[in-house]
Amino acid sequence: MKLKQTLLTLSAAAMIAAPVAAQAGTTAAASVGKISNLSGVGERRSTDVKAKQKADGTLVVVGLLAAGAAGFGIYKAVDDDKSNGS
Repeated sequence: MKLKQTLLTLSAAAMIAAPVAAQAGTTAAASVGKISNLSGVGERRSTDVKAKQKADGTLVVVGLLAAGAAGFGIYKAVDDDKSNGS
């Protein structure tokens, strides 16, 4: 019984300490109070889309085949392989 209580206590302490450990030494924690220049914070810029970033026909075909395979797999998983009584 003591082992169970010890493990529960250690897991609760780890859950409490996890956010503190995750934040330690990050740039967000280090930059508090050091922000001196806010110019350009609200600006949004767009970039040109290159031809290599566009979806081509083979990607669409592969996507359709993957969706078909997933649908067939779901159909086979749901099918109970029993006759309908005839």
